[in-house]
Amino acid sequence: MEKEGLKELQYDLNYLDDNEVQQLIKSIKILKQEIPVEMPEFGKIKDDTITLGVYDDIEYKLHRYRHPYDSQRFSIHLRFVNNNEHLIRIDINNGTHRNPDNTIVQQNHIHIYKNSDYPKDAYAYPLPS
Repeated sequence: MEKEGLKELQYDLNYLDDNEVQQLIKSIKILKQEIPVEMPEFGKIKDDTITLGVYDDIEYKLHRYRHPYDSQRFSIHLRFVNNNEHLIRIDINNGTHRNPDNTIVQQNHIHIYKNSDYPKDAYAYPLPS
């Protein structure tokens, strides 16, 4: 099946390799609905906005979360609708993270889907300071 001259891509979202993960992160996506405009200055934010991959028809949830008591603590996720796995998640001021190999990552970090014996988002990597 062709879309705008490009071959439609097929992925097994339960078993992506690192190259496929990078392709999906870089792929063009469009919102299927509007991101909620209400964003209080303080308090909890927790919502999902359905997003669609332009060339692969993969549905994602763009998830926003802000801690109810600490407005400096938040995360944004891009998850697959069909299995709820994270493709990518950014955590800001969210405490340290211990990876399965026991390395510690500081409070500002990114989780990228990794096909391993652990949950797909078990590994985190530091964000630039």
